[in-house]
Amino acid sequence: MTFLKGKEKESDSINRPVFQLHHDDLIMAGWSEIDEFINHAVRNMIKNDDSTYVIGIDGYPGTDWPKIKAQLQNSFTEKHIRPVFRNVEEYRLSENLQNDLLQPYLGTDPVFGRIYKKDLASLFDLKSLRTLETELSDAKSRKGFDNPQVLVCYGTGALLGTLQSNYDLKIYFDLTRETTLKRTKDWSQLSGKTQSISPKKLYYVDMQINDKHRNRLLNHIDYYVDGNNEAQPVLMSAQTLKRITSALASGPIRLKYLYEPGPWGGQWLKKIRHLPSNWVNCAWSFEVIATEMSLLVGINENTIEFPWTTFFYLQYKQVMGDVTRRRFSGEFPIRFDYLDTMGGGDLSIQVHPGTSYIRKNFGEPYHQGEMYYIVDAKEGASANLGLKEDTNLNEFKEAALLAEEKGIKFKGSDFVNRVPCKKHDLLMIPPGTVHGSGEGLVVLEISATTYRYTFKIYDYLRPDLNGIMRPIHIDHAFNVIRPFRRSKWVSKNLIQKPSLVRSGDGWAEYLIGDRREFFHIVYRLEFDNQIEDDTCGKFHIITLVEGDSIELHSLEDKNKKIEIRYSETVIVPACFGKYQMINQGQGICKVVKARLR
Repeated sequence: MTFLKGKEKESDSINRPVFQLHHDDLIMAGWSEIDEFINHAVRNMIKNDDSTYVIGIDGYPGTDWPKIKAQLQNSFTEKHIRPVFRNVEEYRLSENLQNDLLQPYLGTDPVFGRIYKKDLASLFDLKSLRTLETELSDAKSRKGFDNPQVLVCYGTGALLGTLQSNYDLKIYFDLTRETTLKRTKDWSQLSGKTQSISPKKLYYVDMQINDKHRNRLLNHIDYYVDGNNEAQPVLMSAQTLKRITSALASGPIRLKYLYEPGPWGGQWLKKIRHLPSNWVNCAWSFEVIATEMSLLVGINENTIEFPWTTFFYLQYKQVMGDVTRRRFSGEFPIRFDYLDTMGGGDLSIQVHPGTSYIRKNFGEPYHQGEMYYIVDAKEGASANLGLKEDTNLNEFKEAALLAEEKGIKFKGSDFVNRVPCKKHDLLMIPPGTVHGSGEGLVVLEISATTYRYTFKIYDYLRPDLNGIMRPIHIDHAFNVIRPFRRSKWVSKNLIQKPSLVRSGDGWAEYLIGDRREFFHIVYRLEFDNQIEDDTCGKFHIITLVEGDSIELHSLEDKNKKIEIRYSETVIVPACFGKYQMINQGQGICKVVKARLR
C-alpha cells in the first residue's frame, strides 16, 4: 500500500475547494506553533489562578503518544510550567481480559472475523476510569504551590464521555487508516503487505470502535489535529474543521489513490500512472474504497489530510443527499478500483457472499456484489464468469480441496465458464457468482464498498509476494455459490447490451449495468466536445475511460471544478446539482458513471 510520486505526485491529488479563512478561524502547522498555542492557553489560565489546568488529548490508533508527551514536556519546561501526565491507555483492561472479550469476534481464521459492535469504553477497566475521573476533577479545584500547573491526560480514549467534563482543553489527533497501517510494525515490515486485507484486529475491532469514538467527539472537541505528518502536524479549531470539510463537500472530490502489488498484478497501471519502474507490478489501484482512504486538501499554504471517515461523518448530508445513515450503516456504499492483469496472471477463481450470509457470519451490513468494466484488453482476453453447463459442484469442490490440501493442480476451465472480453464491455457479478478476471485485462471494478470477502476456490497453487500461500476458503465459497448461474444463464443475464438513455448533437448517455441484485446503476457517457448532467440529489462517481482529460465544473458556480485525466476517478456529491464535462483533448471522450438506484 503506497502513494507514489512521479506523475502521480501528491500535488495532483490535492483538492482545492472554494474557501476563504474567516478572521475567527484558527489553523496552524508545525510543533513550534502548536506548542506556543497550548502554552499560551495554559499561561492565561494560571496567571490569576493557582488551580490546575487540565488538558485531554485523544487520538486514533497509531498516534505516537511518547513523542507527543515528550514534545509537550519539553515545551512546558522551557516555559517554566509544571506538568503532570496521565496515560489513559494504562487504564485499559488487562491484555488477557481484552483477549477473552475479543476472541468471539476474532476467532481462528487468518482473514475473517466478525465486526465488534461495542464501544471503545468496553476495553477499559471502568473502576480505574472512575478513579482517573476523580483525580481530574480534584485537580481543577486544588490550591497550593506544590500542585502541578497543568495536568495532561493523553492516549486513545482520553476523551471518553465520563472524562470529558473535566477538561479545560480538548484536542483530537487524527490519522488515516493508511498511516495507522504504516505505523503498525508487524504489518509495515511485510514486503507483500496489502491494505485490501489489513490485520484482522485492526479491521474488525480497532478501526470500527475508533471511527465510532472519533465521530462522537467531533462535535465536542475544541481543536482537531491532522497528525499524519509527525514532523508537521496541522492544528485547527473545531469550527474551522467543519467549514473546510463543508467547502470540500460542495464540489467534486478526488481521493488520494493507493496502489498495491499482487501475485497476479500487471504492468498497465505502472505505465499509465507513471509508477516506479522497479515495482514488480501493480495489481490494484484504490480509486474510491472510501472507508480505507483519505483526502488531501489545500488551504492557503497548508496541505491537510483528512481520513474519509472523518470528512464523511461531518458532511454526510452534502455527499449522500436524502440517503439515511441507517441504509448503509453510515458508510459510503460504492467502490471503484482497478484490477490490472495486463502482463500478469489470472485472478483466483472466487465468489462473494450475499447480504444474509455476510450479516450472519461477519456482522457486515450489506453484500459484496461487483461489476467488471473492461478499460483495456489484449486480443483474445477473457474472464471467468459463472459455471459451465455440465459442472458437477461436488466434483468441483473435491478438486479444489485436493489442490488446497495436497497441492494437486486442476484446470479451472473444466468447471468455470469463460467469457471473451474487449474494451468497454461490462460484466455483472452478483453475489454467489463464480468469477475472476483473466490475464491481459484492465478492469475497473464497480461494486459495493464491502471488499474483504473474496472466498477463493482455487489460486493456481500460487504464493503471494512473501512466498506464502494465500488463504483459501472453500467451505464459505460453496456455501454461497448460486449453482444455476451457468453459461447460458450468464450470457442472457449478466452481459447487457448498452441501452440509450438520452442523446444530443455530439453526445449520448447509455445505461450499461442494472440488475436488481445491485443497489448501484452504471452508465457510460460519450461526447465529442461536452456534455451536461445533474446529480438530482444523488452522488455520482465519474471515471474517464477514454480521452486525454476533461474539466468537470458546476453550471451554477464555475469556480467549483476539477480536471480529470484518463483513468482518474472523482466523486460528485449529491448537493452539486447541474454540471458540465468538457473535452480538453482530441477524439471522443467516454466516461463511466455510477450512482445509487
